[in-house]
Amino acid sequence: NCSIATMTLDKTTFDCSNVGINTVILTVTDTGGNSDSATATVTIIDDLKPIVLTQNITVPLDASGNATITAAAINNGSTDNCSIATMTLDKTTFDCSNVGVNTVILTVTDASGNSASANAIVTIPRGTPPTIANTLQEFCKIDNPLISDIEVNGQSVQWYETSISTTALSSTMELKTANYFAVITQNNCSSDRIAVTITVNDAVTPTGASIQYACTENKGRVVDLKTDQKEVIWYETPTGGNPLDFSTPLENNKKYYAAYLGAYCESAARLEVLVIQSYCDVRIHNGISANGDGKNDFLAIEGVNEFLDNSIEIFSSSGVLIYKVNHYGSNGNVFRGYPNVGTNSNGSLLPFGTYYYAFTFINQKGESKVKTGFLHFTN
Repeated sequence: NCSIATMTLDKTTFDCSNVGINTVILTVTDTGGNSDSATATVTIIDDLKPIVLTQNITVPLDASGNATITAAAINNGSTDNCSIATMTLDKTTFDCSNVGVNTVILTVTDASGNSASANAIVTIPRGTPPTIANTLQEFCKIDNPLISDIEVNGQSVQWYETSISTTALSSTMELKTANYFAVITQNNCSSDRIAVTITVNDAVTPTGASIQYACTENKGRVVDLKTDQKEVIWYETPTGGNPLDFSTPLENNKKYYAAYLGAYCESAARLEVLVIQSYCDVRIHNGISANGDGKNDFLAIEGVNEFLDNSIEIFSSSGVLIYKVNHYGSNGNVFRGYPNVGTNSNGSLLPFGTYYYAFTFINQKGESKVKTGFLHFTN
């Protein structure tokens, strides 16, 4: 009724702990010292959103192909003017389908229900790729190299034709000159692909005559076979097998196969050579034994059956013709020590001693050849 001296409150400051309804007392005192009080309601409101700070992380998948993260792993010091009530992520679990870069959302909510969000990157790496010491590998075609022959460290390795192909190659597939890509797959998760450059080398196929003729009397051997190249080895089979020794005797009407020995590899393809053997000349054995033991019973002329257009004359040491016949060697026409010419052709065995012969024949070229020499006739 006079004048007010003072007005005071029992509480004048507020903080986050006072969010909500607060009761305060107002006391009014006049100049006469009279006072009275009344209450009032002060409502504290927090309408500030939290400040969200995130960080990018990399999380590997476990042995089962799974990974789990928490909001704390993404949070990078988010703050609020009062207090943070919750932090949540929109995605916390990952598997093989999430390999690579993934965006997640961190939402921070304070005690008053104010919330804010921010993004972060979660990178899921692929599994550990195989270890390949040599990414440039060479093979020989003749060895029939396979996918399984590629040198690589690691288990459950699969190979692909390209960096993006989805069909794995069979381990038994034959290699060719190309790039191949290795992947380790564990629990349905694939590692990064490692490229390997494969080179399949092959030497040139030998060239030369496909039919080669040899003289039987020369007793040809593998070393006598001819090709246009020197660095060759010979086989009895068109593929596989073991190389023949160069001293191996040649057989008539038999095929032999030459492989070229290159700087690194043997040729996969081989030159086929058919050997045809026939007598080019005759060999006259100059010993006759009349003892009936079945050895050296007659004058043997090796190869005579190749030259049936022939004749032979045998003379005594004094030059007297004692034996003469055409087509020697056919139908039992052989000299056994019995004369068939002149006064000596009486069916009696000739005296033991030295005799001389002249063998005439027409060779494969149609030429007339004469071979002369001596023979020993003993018992």
